[in-house]
Amino acid sequence: MTRRLEYNATFDGSAEDILKFYGVSSSVRTSLRKRLGLVCKITGELEIPIRLIDTLSQGERICIYLVDEFVKQIPKADIPVNIAYEDEDIAVIDKQAGLAVIPVKAHYGKSLPNALANIWGDFVYRPVNRLDRDTSGLMIVAKNQLAHSVLSAEHIYREYVALCSGVFAGEKRGVIVLPIIRRGESMRREVNTDGERSITHYEILNQYQDYFSARFALETGRTHQIRVHIAHLGYPLCCDKLYNENPQDIICPNGKTLDRQALHSCKLQFLHPISKKPMAFESPAEFL
Repeated sequence: MTRRLEYNATFDGSAEDILKFYGVSSSVRTSLRKRLGLVCKITGELEIPIRLIDTLSQGERICIYLVDEFVKQIPKADIPVNIAYEDEDIAVIDKQAGLAVIPVKAHYGKSLPNALANIWGDFVYRPVNRLDRDTSGLMIVAKNQLAHSVLSAEHIYREYVALCSGVFAGEKRGVIVLPIIRRGESMRREVNTDGERSITHYEILNQYQDYFSARFALETGRTHQIRVHIAHLGYPLCCDKLYNENPQDIICPNGKTLDRQALHSCKLQFLHPISKKPMAFESPAEFL
């Protein structure tokens, strides 16, 4: 995929200074140095290749080309994938439970990049916020290096809904501030004073007989953060086979049977990495 972007020089300065002003990251600027023709001054209908050190005058225009030169072939898989939004820079995926986001050995050829390759062809896979295989809902895939370098998970407002085991006995709204660390070589994480800073905002929605629904907003984005935090408080996610000691299937409030962790990414809000336009997406959970 090749992406062309234009910028106006709002002051006299080098092409690199102009790009810095517009938030083009150092990693992208480094890639633009590698080949003449990726940065051009626009004169009328002509594009004249320049270097990043070349000077521009206020009012002049430049363009850059984002080119993925080392695209690796991704095996294609005919797996349904719901693309909620797509443009030249990002795609917002409403991921189904059971589809892995990262192509590890256990899911080789059957993960999200394989499903996207079946639609887009070969591309560089750049997930921005990641969801566990059995967590459903909204996530972002960047379609070029600049979009990926601008967007980060902690610049995105991320909201989840969940079903949690037990009868909640605390405040209906609050903040969980507990550091999280990986437990040895296992997949499991745990709360530990030696862990990384981790902050989860929560709101209890409805209490049912032996579980409750809750809304969570992430301020940080540690692996398994919601699952670890709520389990540490004594209310593990329903059907969570990693953090719930009794992960049996449940009948959801809507009457459906659930056999996977009851967690869904229901809302994303962020500024578009290129246009800076406010973006907002919502997705209903299958278990509510």
